[in-house]
Parts: sequence; C-alpha cells; structure tokens
Amino acid sequence: MMFKIFALSVIIFSSCYNKASFKVEDLGVSIPESWSTSFPKTEEFTGNWWLIFQDTLLIKYLDDFNKNSPDVLNLLQNQKVAKNNATISSSSIFPQINFTSRVDTNVQNLSGFGFTSTLFPQDSNSSQDNFDNDEVLSFGNTSAGIGLNLQWEVDIWGRLLNARKAAYKNYDAMLHDLAYLRFSTEIRAAQLYFRGIESAAQYKLSQESYESLVTIRDLVKDRYDKGLRSSLDYRLAETSVSTAIVSMENRKTQLRTINRDLEILIGEYPEGKLIKNNKIPKFMPGISKSFPASLIQKRPDIKSLIYKLESQNYKVAESKRNLLPGLYLNSNVGTSAQSIKNIIDRDYGIWNVGFNVTAPIFNGNKLRSALEIEKALYEKSKQELVKGILRAFSEVEQRLEMTESLEIQFNALKSAVNQSQDAYDLSKERYDSGITSLESVLNSQRQLNNIKSQYITIQRAVIDNRLSLILALGGDVINFKN
Repeated sequence: MMFKIFALSVIIFSSCYNKASFKVEDLGVSIPESWSTSFPKTEEFTGNWWLIFQDTLLIKYLDDFNKNSPDVLNLLQNQKVAKNNATISSSSIFPQINFTSRVDTNVQNLSGFGFTSTLFPQDSNSSQDNFDNDEVLSFGNTSAGIGLNLQWEVDIWGRLLNARKAAYKNYDAMLHDLAYLRFSTEIRAAQLYFRGIESAAQYKLSQESYESLVTIRDLVKDRYDKGLRSSLDYRLAETSVSTAIVSMENRKTQLRTINRDLEILIGEYPEGKLIKNNKIPKFMPGISKSFPASLIQKRPDIKSLIYKLESQNYKVAESKRNLLPGLYLNSNVGTSAQSIKNIIDRDYGIWNVGFNVTAPIFNGNKLRSALEIEKALYEKSKQELVKGILRAFSEVEQRLEMTESLEIQFNALKSAVNQSQDAYDLSKERYDSGITSLESVLNSQRQLNNIKSQYITIQRAVIDNRLSLILALGGDVINFKN
C-alpha cells in the first residue's frame, strides 16, 4: 500500500514542473497606446546609427572600440564566467562518475597483544648477540585496486530540473544585462567622441576670437601711437588679448584630456591627439516610430528583469520540492587485489549498488523558511520589473521632451549668432567712426564669442540626446550569443 502511494506521488509531482511563462499584463502596469510626448520627424531607424554621421574617424573609432576596448573585452570575459556558472549550478541533475585507483601499504605489530619474540622457539645455532629477546613482532600488507564510483540523486520530483532551469534563466538574464551594458558603453563612447568634436570646435572658436582681438589690439595700438586713441583703449585691448590666450590654452587642455580618455577607451596610448576634426555633423540617425508596449520586447535590461523573475519562479518550485523525500543511487565497480599486477584481473572484481531515501522530518523549520525567502524574492523580482518598466518609459519620455526643448534652444541660438555677428560688425564700424567706445566693441565681441560657444554646445547636446533616445528605446543591441 505504501509503495503504491509513493509511486502515485512520483507520477503526480514529476508532471508538475513549474511553468515559468510570464506575461507583463500580470503586473498590473498601465501601458498607454502612445507616448505622451510626440516623436521627432525622422527617417526610420536603420540599426547602424553611426553610419548616418558620415564620419570615417567615428566609424573607425567605434570599430576599434568594439575590438580592443578593455571595457568590452572585460564584458566578454564576464559572459564566459556567467555561462560556466550556469553550467556548474545546473550540473547536479546529472550522475557524478569518478575514477579511482589506489595502492595501500600498511604495517602492523603485535605488541598490544603481548606477543614478543620470546614466545617463539629460537634457533640453537643463532647467536645471542644477533637476536634480541625483546624484539617486537610485526607484519605488513599491500592492497591495490581500481574502480568507478557513481553517485546520483534521482530527480523524481523535478527539484534538480527546476534548479537547472533557474540557472539558465539567470544566464539568459546575464546575457541581456551584458548586451545592454555593452550597447550603453558603445553609446557613451560615441557621446564622448562628439564631446571631443565639440571641444575641438570650441578650441577653434577660441583661436578665432584671439585672432579677432589681436586685430583690434593692433588697430588700437596704431592709433594710440599716432595719438588718436587714449592709453585706456590700448590697455583694454591688451587685456582682452591676454584673456583670450588664457581661454585658448584652457580649450586646448580640455581637448587633450578628452582625446586621452578616448584613446584609453580603444586601448591605445593616451597621446591626446585622436580628434582633430572640429565640424559637428548636421545629420543624425533616425529612430523607429515605436510605441510603449514594444519597449518591453526591445530593451535588453527589461528582458533581463523578466528572465530573473522567471528564474526566481523556478527557485520557488525547487524550494517546495526540498520538503519532499530524496532518492539517491550509489554504486561502485572495480577490482581489489594484494598485488598491483592483479588489479586488471577480472577474478578480483568487486561491485556494489545501493539506494538511499532521505526524508526531512525535523530541521528547525529551515526548509520552510528557505521556501518563504524564495517566495519573498519572487515578489521582490516582480516589483523590480515594474520599477524597471516605469523607469524605461520615463527615460524615453524625458528624451522626447528634451528633443523638443533642444530644438527650441537650437533655433533661438542660431538666430542669436546672426544677430550678435551683425551687432559686432556694427560696433566696429561705429568705433572706426568715433561714435562708440572700444569697450562697446569688446563687449559685443565677447557676447558673440559666448553665443557661438553656446551654439556649438547645443549642436553637440542635440546629438547626445538623440543617442540617449536610441539607447532608451533599446536600439541596435549586439547579440552576445553570436
């Protein structure tokens, strides 16, 4: 009767492996049909977003980055570690078979039993000098053998199968985490590259400003030498030139610093000479006209959270099955002999097979507490997924809103550059005519320089935001499984 109950239990529980199918709708997250902020008017996203910039140095830089970057190579090693950890965690479902070989030699003595040489007859011809009556008797023994040892937990309840599935779901989650990290690292590298372009443009602007102030200074000096201008104008002009030299050196240092950071990213010696181009591209990669729900399928970090939730579901199932009896198989087969030359002789063969059933009866509520922990971790994983989805939506909405704001700022600064240029040109004409002071000219020149600098920064910010939007939408993620 007990055997029938046991067999029935095996059939029932072995057919009840946990199904970790999961739907986002089960979370109760409200997902709108469209984004609250409108998408910019662009062409469809092609995937190879870096080609749109038409920058051969950028293409080469990103290619070197993916091949030689210590950060990327480190991620690839993390992938190998994750794969082997999954293999280790899931290996318990298979039998463990080990080969053993042994050679044992031992020596025993009979002193503990009161045996000495005096108890045994002695040869009359032996010399007393060559034999010690108190000598302790001893004897030796040698044994050798080879064999195979098998240990296997028979997974009648599916506990080990659930553990295996949990391990590989964790591995899938790790793959997606690494893929998203690699993609985001690539995006950050591109953003740093364009900061380098901006820095080169700012350095060129500072050179142009210096040259403009030198021209003004020379003009003022010539008129000062002729007594047509006061020493105040000359000193103001000289001060402006000196200030421009300081600004120019600062810009050059900033460019060198960014260049060194870029060179380190691709594993090259940091000479500080990578970027020389100062033209910020006008073309930008398009983005796909997506909708909120598709973000869950595209973003690897969200898919990673889903895999982690499914993995935790399997761990709950594993903990439940820890409460049930375990069936273990132990077996040994091999030979045992008193001489090494006989260890491969079949006549000295030995073997044994044994089954062991272990059922938890009392363990201080340890197993049930472990089950409650796994259930709590499952609920925690669910909330982490909810938070991840909402955070992803927020990132997209923020970048879309920033796109609109940057477009307004871009157009305003573009107009300001034209107006400031006209104001500067007019102030120089008025100064030449003696209508206005040199201070007015220098102020208008300074204002023009500041606005041009802001215009360069906003151009780079537009690109930076577009790349961040591509990242927030999931973008063209590198597949680590290839």
